[in-house]
Amino acid sequence: MTADRPPVYLADQSAVLGVPARSAGRPIRRGRLVAGIALHFLAPGYGLVLVTDAALGHAPHAWAAWLPHALHLGGWFLAAYGAAAVVASGVAALADRRQRVQAAPPAVPLAPALAAAQGRFGAAADAQLARIASLAAPTEAGPIAQDIIRLLAASSAAPASDPGVQHGTAQALATLADALEQDMRQRSGAAQDQARVMARYIDLKYRPGSDGQDTV
Repeated sequence: MTADRPPVYLADQSAVLGVPARSAGRPIRRGRLVAGIALHFLAPGYGLVLVTDAALGHAPHAWAAWLPHALHLGGWFLAAYGAAAVVASGVAALADRRQRVQAAPPAVPLAPALAAAQGRFGAAADAQLARIASLAAPTEAGPIAQDIIRLLAASSAAPASDPGVQHGTAQALATLADALEQDMRQRSGAAQDQARVMARYIDLKYRPGSDGQDTV
């Protein structure tokens, strides 16, 4: 009897199992922070506008005349303040999005994951792994490739000699291989259509006797 190989962790197991990774603290997004500050200072800002208006001598002295004046001034203030708050929050949200894109972890390459899984889940799984390797490019990192990596990571965490794990992994790999083959077929068809269009375009544009103008 041979001992099982130690599990090979190809990806973050917390992400594979759907368990959120624990972190020391989640930072507050700039967009929410700016929006909160804008709401916090809405009333004080309106009060400051009223005080400034009275100090400049624009406010009526009679209460009956001052109230409509204040409401009219408040409408202009809310429009200007709201527009500035929306612009500031939008700029902050864009900065948050750019930071998340820059901080996003790179996709795990498919080829090393396939090589590490060879020989772990039986002959049926190895056949599907070889099939996937023949279909996908070494640097393939699309959604199907990432699902393959997640499957291999989850299966690697279980005992490799378990017949149920081997059968389930081989069956899931076959399904993913079919999906990958269909995706590759669609990509190839789209590339062929584009090549035909470009060939026809060049032929019509540069063929002797044509006027040399774009025809597509």
